[in-house]
Amino acid sequence: MSELIERIAELKSQGKTFCIVTVVDSRGATPRKAGARGLVFPGGTLEGTVGGGNIELEAVNVALQVIKSKKPLLQKYELKDLEIGGMICGGSMALFFEPVLPDRIITIFGGGHVSRSIARVAHEAGWRIRVIDEREGALDPKFFPDQAELIADKYLNYVADQNFGQNDWLVIVTPKHSNDEEVLEAIVKSSAAYIGMMGSPKKVKEVMTNLRQQGIADEFLNRVHAPIGLNIGTETPGEIAISIVAEMLAELYRVEKIQSCSRL
Repeated sequence: MSELIERIAELKSQGKTFCIVTVVDSRGATPRKAGARGLVFPGGTLEGTVGGGNIELEAVNVALQVIKSKKPLLQKYELKDLEIGGMICGGSMALFFEPVLPDRIITIFGGGHVSRSIARVAHEAGWRIRVIDEREGALDPKFFPDQAELIADKYLNYVADQNFGQNDWLVIVTPKHSNDEEVLEAIVKSSAAYIGMMGSPKKVKEVMTNLRQQGIADEFLNRVHAPIGLNIGTETPGEIAISIVAEMLAELYRVEKIQSCSRL
């Protein structure tokens, strides 16, 4: 057991994606007892065991779904309904599926008032914070969460050295929108989980038209959330930040229809 715990810590430190499957309850004749664990990886490989046979096949399939949903799950099984090694067991097991995902990182292009609010709200929602700004003195640490990575550099210089992937969330809020288009052009083909750009509908339409004329295909432009955020009547930087992070959370958890919880 201690070796598996050390393995989990090692995988976390490496930024790996996997699902911990733990037997949290077992009653009657079961192949493993409470405390048994297995680790399931995105390709379907398994380290450790929660029982073998069909219960383990079921556990792997459910774990893969949990990795995709990013949500933990408690599942109970009556083993009489599952054939294990040609035999029918009469017990029951409860398995807890816990997805382990690499840190989500939000990179905010621009360090103004909206950026500062986004950084604080996103930090509370579980993102690691990175802010880029070209202006001297714009990134005063007192305006950002502790541990935020503050980078004073030219936007395009910074982007040139990056390889954004599925753990990256990119938000463009450059001062006076002066660099929005060039930043979007530089990152729009990346495989980031989320790309958002602030701006009025008119400004966004202009930027999109310009990028199409530059040869950027719609398959990339259609991924961009612009104007960024949910339409919830926002005005202040704090309100705008909430709408943006709410949209990011909806994207993270694959929520397609946004509505009041009281109307569910």
